[in-house]
Amino acid sequence: MKMNIKKGDNVLVIAGKDKGKQGKVMETSPKTGKVTIENVNVVTKHKKPRSQQDKGGIIKKVAPIDASNAMVVCPNCGKATRVSHKEVDGKKVRICKKCGASLDKEHVKTVKKEAKKAEKTAKKAENAEKIQKNDAKVETEATQEKAVKSAPKKSKTTEQGK
Repeated sequence: MKMNIKKGDNVLVIAGKDKGKQGKVMETSPKTGKVTIENVNVVTKHKKPRSQQDKGGIIKKVAPIDASNAMVVCPNCGKATRVSHKEVDGKKVRICKKCGASLDKEHVKTVKKEAKKAEKTAKKAENAEKIQKNDAKVETEATQEKAVKSAPKKSKTTEQGK
Protein backbone atom coordinates (compact mmCIF):
# COMPACT_ATOMS: atom_id res chain seq x y z
CA MET A 1 0.00 0.00 0.00
CA LYS A 2 1.37 3.44 -0.98
CA MET A 3 1.61 5.87 1.93
CA ASN A 4 2.20 9.63 1.83
CA ILE A 5 3.34 9.72 5.45
CA LYS A 6 6.97 9.14 6.35
CA LYS A 7 8.89 8.68 9.58
CA GLY A 8 9.64 12.05 11.21
CA ASP A 9 6.63 13.87 9.68
CA ASN A 10 4.42 16.00 11.89
CA VAL A 11 0.83 14.76 11.48
CA LEU A 12 -2.70 15.62 12.64
CA VAL A 13 -5.12 12.85 13.59
CA ILE A 14 -8.39 13.41 11.69
CA ALA A 15 -10.45 10.45 12.93
CA GLY A 16 -10.80 8.20 15.94
CA LYS A 17 -10.64 8.70 19.70
CA ASP A 18 -7.58 10.98 19.42
CA LYS A 19 -9.06 13.24 16.73
CA GLY A 20 -7.41 16.70 16.70
CA LYS A 21 -4.12 15.62 18.31
CA GLN A 22 -0.81 16.35 16.60
CA GLY A 23 2.39 14.40 16.90
CA LYS A 24 5.53 13.18 15.23
CA VAL A 25 5.52 9.87 13.34
CA MET A 26 7.78 7.39 15.13
CA GLU A 27 7.22 4.38 12.89
CA THR A 28 5.45 3.49 9.62
CA SER A 29 4.30 0.14 8.34
CA PRO A 30 3.41 0.35 4.63
CA LYS A 31 2.37 -3.32 4.36
CA THR A 32 -0.35 -2.93 6.98
CA GLY A 33 -1.00 0.77 6.24
CA LYS A 34 -0.41 1.81 9.85
CA VAL A 35 1.60 4.59 11.51
CA THR A 36 2.73 5.03 15.11
CA ILE A 37 2.49 8.61 16.37
CA GLU A 38 3.95 9.73 19.69
CA ASN A 39 1.37 10.44 22.42
CA VAL A 40 -1.49 9.26 20.18
CA ASN A 41 -3.50 6.04 20.70
CA VAL A 42 -1.87 5.27 24.06
CA VAL A 43 -3.15 1.92 25.34
CA THR A 44 -2.65 0.22 28.71
CA LYS A 45 -1.28 -3.28 28.80
CA HIS A 46 -1.35 -5.54 31.86
CA LYS A 47 1.93 -7.40 32.22
CA LYS A 48 2.16 -10.49 34.32
CA PRO A 49 5.52 -11.28 35.91
CA ARG A 50 6.99 -14.45 34.33
CA SER A 51 9.65 -15.00 36.99
CA GLN A 52 10.57 -13.60 40.40
CA GLN A 53 12.97 -11.11 38.82
CA ASP A 54 10.34 -9.74 36.37
CA LYS A 55 8.06 -6.99 37.49
CA GLY A 56 4.42 -7.03 36.60
CA GLY A 57 2.04 -4.11 36.38
CA ILE A 58 0.15 -1.82 34.05
CA ILE A 59 2.24 -0.50 31.17
CA LYS A 60 1.24 2.35 28.86
CA LYS A 61 2.18 1.73 25.24
CA VAL A 62 1.69 3.66 21.97
CA ALA A 63 -0.30 1.59 19.46
CA PRO A 64 -0.38 2.16 15.69
CA ILE A 65 -3.34 3.78 13.93
CA ASP A 66 -4.41 3.56 10.30
CA ALA A 67 -2.52 5.92 8.01
CA SER A 68 -5.80 7.15 6.49
CA ASN A 69 -6.72 8.65 9.87
CA ALA A 70 -3.67 10.95 9.87
CA MET A 71 -2.90 13.99 7.71
CA VAL A 72 0.53 15.51 7.13
CA VAL A 73 1.01 19.00 8.62
CA CYS A 74 2.95 21.30 6.29
CA PRO A 75 6.02 22.77 8.03
CA ASN A 76 5.72 25.94 5.92
CA CYS A 77 2.05 26.93 6.33
CA GLY A 78 1.31 24.88 9.49
CA LYS A 79 -1.95 23.42 8.13
CA ALA A 80 -2.98 19.80 7.69
CA THR A 81 -2.83 19.15 3.97
CA ARG A 82 -3.21 16.56 1.28
CA VAL A 83 -0.01 15.52 -0.43
CA SER A 84 0.72 15.90 -4.13
CA HIS A 85 3.80 14.65 -5.95
CA LYS A 86 6.14 16.48 -8.31
CA GLU A 87 9.35 15.47 -10.03
CA VAL A 88 12.33 17.65 -9.05
CA ASP A 89 15.84 16.86 -10.30
CA GLY A 90 14.70 13.40 -11.38
CA LYS A 91 13.28 12.52 -7.94
CA LYS A 92 9.66 12.27 -6.85
CA VAL A 93 9.01 14.91 -4.15
CA ARG A 94 6.02 15.34 -1.83
CA ILE A 95 4.37 18.77 -2.15
CA CYS A 96 1.81 20.57 0.06
CA LYS A 97 -1.49 21.05 -1.80
CA LYS A 98 -2.30 24.29 0.05
CA CYS A 99 0.89 26.34 -0.23
CA GLY A 100 3.02 24.43 -2.76
CA ALA A 101 5.98 23.95 -0.38
CA SER A 102 8.02 20.76 -0.30
CA LEU A 103 7.38 18.29 2.52
CA ASP A 104 10.73 16.58 1.90
CA LYS A 105 13.55 18.48 3.60
CA GLU A 106 16.15 17.79 0.88
CA HIS A 107 14.15 19.52 -1.85
CA VAL A 108 12.74 22.56 -0.02
CA LYS A 109 15.01 25.11 -1.74
CA THR A 110 14.48 23.87 -5.31
CA VAL A 111 10.71 23.72 -4.90
CA LYS A 112 10.67 27.26 -3.43
CA LYS A 113 12.61 28.56 -6.44
CA GLU A 114 10.19 26.89 -8.87
CA ALA A 115 7.19 28.24 -6.97
CA LYS A 116 8.60 31.78 -7.08
CA LYS A 117 9.22 31.51 -10.83
CA ALA A 118 5.69 30.29 -11.42
CA GLU A 119 4.30 33.09 -9.25
CA LYS A 120 6.28 35.73 -11.18
CA THR A 121 5.09 34.46 -14.55
CA ALA A 122 1.49 34.41 -13.29
CA LYS A 123 1.82 38.02 -12.09
CA LYS A 124 3.32 39.09 -15.43
CA ALA A 125 0.45 37.46 -17.32
CA GLU A 126 -2.07 39.10 -14.98
CA ASN A 127 -0.47 42.53 -15.45
CA ALA A 128 -0.42 42.11 -19.24
CA GLU A 129 -4.11 41.19 -19.14
CA LYS A 130 -4.92 44.29 -17.06
CA ILE A 131 -3.02 46.51 -19.50
CA GLN A 132 -4.96 45.04 -22.43
CA LYS A 133 -8.27 45.65 -20.67
CA ASN A 134 -7.29 49.25 -19.86
CA ASP A 135 -6.24 49.86 -23.49
CA ALA A 136 -9.55 48.45 -24.74
CA LYS A 137 -11.44 50.63 -22.25
CA VAL A 138 -9.58 53.78 -23.39
CA GLU A 139 -10.30 52.93 -27.05
CA THR A 140 -14.04 52.49 -26.41
CA GLU A 141 -14.18 55.75 -24.49
CA ALA A 142 -12.39 57.55 -27.34
CA THR A 143 -14.80 56.17 -29.95
CA GLN A 144 -17.79 57.16 -27.80
CA GLU A 145 -16.44 60.72 -27.49
CA LYS A 146 -15.98 60.92 -31.27
CA ALA A 147 -19.52 59.68 -31.80
CA VAL A 148 -20.88 62.30 -29.42
CA LYS A 149 -18.90 65.09 -31.11
CA SER A 150 -19.90 64.08 -34.63
CA ALA A 151 -23.60 63.67 -33.80
CA PRO A 152 -25.78 66.59 -35.00
CA LYS A 153 -26.53 69.04 -32.26
CA LYS A 154 -30.13 69.81 -31.49
CA SER A 155 -30.95 73.41 -30.86
CA LYS A 156 -32.69 74.43 -27.70
CA THR A 157 -35.60 75.96 -29.57
CA THR A 158 -36.50 72.71 -31.31
CA GLU A 159 -36.40 70.86 -28.00
CA GLN A 160 -38.60 73.46 -26.32
CA GLY A 161 -41.08 73.44 -29.17
CA LYS A 162 -41.90 69.81 -28.67
